[in-house]
Amino acid sequence: MIHLSIDFNESIRPRADLIREAVQKDEHFEEIPPIEPLPFDLEFWAEDNITNAIHVELKDFSEAGNSDYLSSILSGHLYEQVLAAREMSEPFVIAVLGDDHDIEKAIARAAGEGRKGSKSRCFDIKKFEQYHAMVDGFESNCMGAGIQVWHLGYNQFPRLLLRARKILEGGDLSGFAPKPSDGERQTVGLSILAGRGVGPKMAANILERYNLCLMIKDGFCGDLEDCEGIGPKRAETIRKNLEVLD
Repeated sequence: MIHLSIDFNESIRPRADLIREAVQKDEHFEEIPPIEPLPFDLEFWAEDNITNAIHVELKDFSEAGNSDYLSSILSGHLYEQVLAAREMSEPFVIAVLGDDHDIEKAIARAAGEGRKGSKSRCFDIKKFEQYHAMVDGFESNCMGAGIQVWHLGYNQFPRLLLRARKILEGGDLSGFAPKPSDGERQTVGLSILAGRGVGPKMAANILERYNLCLMIKDGFCGDLEDCEGIGPKRAETIRKNLEVLD
């Protein structure tokens, strides 16, 4: 179970209801009220690793198109938050509740686009380019310093929870591995097992004369199903791809 605490000031904002709604729908999370004010908006920690919390600072956009994210970069406030986070020596994430298009619009507005009044209506292209460079530079330097910046343009809080969980639990990319056809599995497997110098083509030549198979070790009696974690269905999949010798 992963615990989430929402800072007191953040908990009274409307978006806190969206965070809680996402937590209620995700069985991996449980909200724990903070004992004292948090340094940032959100804090995640796992039951088995309470000393290595993930701190998340949320930045969003107003209906008028203004951006808390942009203004905090321009004012230096976000720099101060990043500095404080680095001194804590714990993972820190800046979660921007919008995408690149939202940031682009906020920069354009800050440069004068769409404002009323004869003087402020004039769009300042130099300011637009300067603000763009500041945002890009700030994000790049954050990433270079090991601080993640997430642009969450859709399904914002479920995606935020998923990412926080994978950081705490550790990522597993095995489910995304390419799935070769049955005729290719043995070739790929043999080329890996045989070591350097035996590629898929050479492995295919070997498999024209030999089978890739599993042999029972000395002292073991039983079937694949007797191995921990192997049920009948998985055993059948293995037998389909590899010869299993009794």
